[in-house]
Amino acid sequence: MLPIASLLLLAPSQTAAPPQQLPEVDVKTLPGVPGPLVPRYPDPARGPGTSRMEAMLRARARRGVNIPAVALPSGSFQLKDHISDSSGWKAYRLEVPAGGGFKVRLHGTHEGWFLVKVLNRWGTLEEGMLQNRIPTGNPEASYKNPKATPTTVYVVVDTTETDVQGEAYTLTVMRN
Repeated sequence: MLPIASLLLLAPSQTAAPPQQLPEVDVKTLPGVPGPLVPRYPDPARGPGTSRMEAMLRARARRGVNIPAVALPSGSFQLKDHISDSSGWKAYRLEVPAGGGFKVRLHGTHEGWFLVKVLNRWGTLEEGMLQNRIPTGNPEASYKNPKATPTTVYVVVDTTETDVQGEAYTLTVMRN
């Protein structure tokens, strides 16, 4: 009888193809656009361990009509960005063709500090917006356009900590 390790050596080896390098997009070259309306979900940074002063400053920074946003180009790519102010969120506008879709994954030093959501221009969910409903520490979201017409959606990167100004991350956008 052959040991299991010997059987593995006899089996044909299948090596995975190396991951395809995605082009990198410079966020400074992207045009600013009106973002989605401020959503009505509770601030994920509120809770035990948050000082009252930090919570008040963040709440004031999150007041307004829209979340600041930039328009993303078509295709799959990587985008390096950072949280630039005390509001702790940013939005990215994507145009999605009929039947098209995408998956977005955030990578960074402190991935557990981020949430990624897909919202419509009204700051709400609609059909096709698959979310991480249970926080897993994997900041990712996807969208599949069920409509027969192109649509505009927004990827919102939000933080679960109050003091994250300057926190860098890479957003990987994979279109299908």
